[in-house]
Amino acid sequence: MRRLLAAAAAAVALTGCSGNEATGDAPKVLRDSAAAMAKLQSVSATLKLTKGTVTIQGFRLVSAKTSVRMPADSDTVYMVKEQDITFALQVVIAAGHTYVHLPFSRFEEVNPSQAAQFPDMAKLFDPSTGLPAVIPSGTQKKYISSEQLDGKTVDHVSTTYTPEQVRSLLTQLNSSGPVAANIWVRSDHLIRKAVLDGAFGDGGKEAAVEVDISAFNPTVTITSPTP
Repeated sequence: MRRLLAAAAAAVALTGCSGNEATGDAPKVLRDSAAAMAKLQSVSATLKLTKGTVTIQGFRLVSAKTSVRMPADSDTVYMVKEQDITFALQVVIAAGHTYVHLPFSRFEEVNPSQAAQFPDMAKLFDPSTGLPAVIPSGTQKKYISSEQLDGKTVDHVSTTYTPEQVRSLLTQLNSSGPVAANIWVRSDHLIRKAVLDGAFGDGGKEAAVEVDISAFNPTVTITSPTP
């Protein structure tokens, strides 16, 4: 469960920034991405599992949608599957408290030890310890091409992160090997799409998640639910 949530979170966070003036220069694209992402005040994104199997509370992940408001609040709805039935599992972190809405129940505030099992999405954007610090430090940086995504020109860059680098973002994400990242960025230095591929699936097997971001610095309202 922790590997899945963390993988989702990391994938979401890696979708934040680039610039066409850096065309062909993968390290610069990643540096510009880090700088732009450090300035985000809020972000919304969707993700889907494209390979492998990962679980939340014993349920298989299908997709997820998250809204983050800096510095510390997030609201994430995971769509999960039990056999042929798909339903939602929601995690809200607000004002220092974590609330979980499991299927067929009401919101419940969890204690600190239970909350530690869920990734804190907002921390992924911390300028000193989150993605802004990690994104430029990948290895095997490569500029793939200038492409079209949703009718707009983007730079497609690939890089690789070590398990330790990924764990520095979220301790719950424990890959048994390197994690490959493909990132698509627009001229405003904001990433529109990212794909993470690594051994973070159930049982340490290969899995991949695709993240799409369509909203940067939107008006995001996150309030503590009534347990």
